[in-house]
Amino acid sequence: MVWCSTRNRFRYFLMKTCLKILLITVCFQTSIAQSGGQSGATQLLINSWGKSSGVGGSDAAFGSGIEMVYMNPAGVSGTNKTDLLFSRSNWLQGSEIYINAFGVSQRFNEKTVLALSIMSFNLGDIEITTVNNPEGGIGTYRPQFVNGGLTYSREFSNNIDGGITLKLISEGIHDVNAFGLALDAGVKYVTGKKEHISFGVALKNAGPNMKYDGNGLKMEMTFPNGNNQSGQISSASYTLPLLMNLGFGYRFEFNSSHSVQTGFTYSARMFLNDQTRMGVEYRFKKYLQIRGGFVYEEGIFEISTRQTAITGPSGGFSFQLPYGKDNRYFGFDYTYRDTNPFEGIHTFGARIIL
Repeated sequence: MVWCSTRNRFRYFLMKTCLKILLITVCFQTSIAQSGGQSGATQLLINSWGKSSGVGGSDAAFGSGIEMVYMNPAGVSGTNKTDLLFSRSNWLQGSEIYINAFGVSQRFNEKTVLALSIMSFNLGDIEITTVNNPEGGIGTYRPQFVNGGLTYSREFSNNIDGGITLKLISEGIHDVNAFGLALDAGVKYVTGKKEHISFGVALKNAGPNMKYDGNGLKMEMTFPNGNNQSGQISSASYTLPLLMNLGFGYRFEFNSSHSVQTGFTYSARMFLNDQTRMGVEYRFKKYLQIRGGFVYEEGIFEISTRQTAITGPSGGFSFQLPYGKDNRYFGFDYTYRDTNPFEGIHTFGARIIL
């Protein structure tokens, strides 16, 4: 009787939390839409992790480990002991843009996991141009886009996990920069005799507006009388790309060695088309996973109406090799996302599970 009462209280807590997140999101989206705002820092919408992007981000309800800092931080609580992951994405192959991501999660006790994640963009060198030097020739600069996150994830019961991530955002060039803070929060619930049914909800990128500042916004004006005067241009602020993920997962187990995980995630996005994410993953024990996914949004099938170069399909695989004792593994991930134009997005990852 005590166990049933505790389980009911946790179910009530989950339902109440989900409703609060949904209400906050709807109110925030409505207020921004009425004020005619604009969104920036869209690099926060890029999934740089291989396994998650391989199923199209449909793993908001069932994913686990360090890379769940992107879709739902509650999934980070799936770390058994220590999880280290590095990934590198050749973003829109041919554009010479590369994205590097690193994450580490550590379980501290039976309930608590802490994680640190960093994502940086390599956009190459760009010629410096000015009014007096429109053709360049005076040097180059390299844009800097770096996101860092600190995640706290906790198991509230055998069925309910929660997580929260505080993110630091830095972007800019050599003389203009913007800094910001954002918060991600999520809840994950599993049920069924074999815990094969899962639900997840996460609110992402909630935070104050960002604004550019720096010497690049200073200007010198020369008046007809020959006097010079310097001034500072004020840049407009912009909101972060707030979104909410609602996920569902169902796992089919054929025997102790083979299983198939399916997932569905609906992403409600501010200022952008909402997305429907579907994915499936075949698993052979802990050694091999083969996955595929599709991300749908309005107008994606027509070039004239599509608002993104990513056309929807994705796929990939992972394999893990045991070493030492105590369930230690070394793993490799690969994911491909189809694009038009360019030659797709290739993501390579390496992980160590201690």
